[in-house]
Amino acid sequence: MERKNTIRYIKMIRGILSGKGGVGKTTITVNLGLAMHKLGENVVVLDGDIKNPNLGLQLGIFNYNITLQEAIEKQISLLEALYIHETGLRFIPAHISLKFLETDASKLRSSLKDIPYDLLIDSPPGLNKESLAVLECCDEILIVSEPFLPDITDCMKTIEMAREFGVKVNGIILNKVRDKDYELKKEEIEGITNIKIISTIPFEEDILKSLSLKNPIVNYYPLSKASVCIFQLASLLSGRKYKIPRFIELRRLFSIQDIQSKFMKLFYPI
Repeated sequence: MERKNTIRYIKMIRGILSGKGGVGKTTITVNLGLAMHKLGENVVVLDGDIKNPNLGLQLGIFNYNITLQEAIEKQISLLEALYIHETGLRFIPAHISLKFLETDASKLRSSLKDIPYDLLIDSPPGLNKESLAVLECCDEILIVSEPFLPDITDCMKTIEMAREFGVKVNGIILNKVRDKDYELKKEEIEGITNIKIISTIPFEEDILKSLSLKNPIVNYYPLSKASVCIFQLASLLSGRKYKIPRFIELRRLFSIQDIQSKFMKLFYPI
């Protein structure tokens, strides 16, 4: 499939894709965007899931004057739908209303020309016309997957489609890793997909807490292992320097979040 010329108004358009739902793609997108922002990068996170958006929900914001779908349908600048979260993260939400189910996702690409920042697009999962519309916009993509064979199989379909579109697959983000024997190992996944794993995000209960609080983990608990991995990925992608905080293990021992986690594991073991 022939690739159209990439829009050059934006420094870099990265799509965050997944072969299936439930792998934590939106959580990764929000936190990666915020981590890049905290490192000094000018970045906007966009909810490209027109039919089932939840990026704004993770940020605790439910009502907007203008959203992605309205900007597309009214042919107005996407800057009208750009908001700044209390953390400083710039984001463009999509509306959860059913009345926008018929919004033409193919018009997304032409709507991006006004955004003068790096862009992270949270794509719909799988391979439908909405996710393909996101793929067509991207300079490169990152694929989020869990370390299990069904996820990796679907991941390979996304990789193949990206190649057909002529879009670079920059790597796989392996999410919710528990380091169990029943999980596929990094070397196995790289061997199956022929794509490098550029980040491994451990599963942590603090991520679930941050979701319930609608406060991204890199802001809620920046010392967590997951946060450190996300900051390292943000540094890799942006070229911005990130140093792991000094005495991080000791600081974790005395952090409120870590004490709460240990308490919950002691009295409510999974």
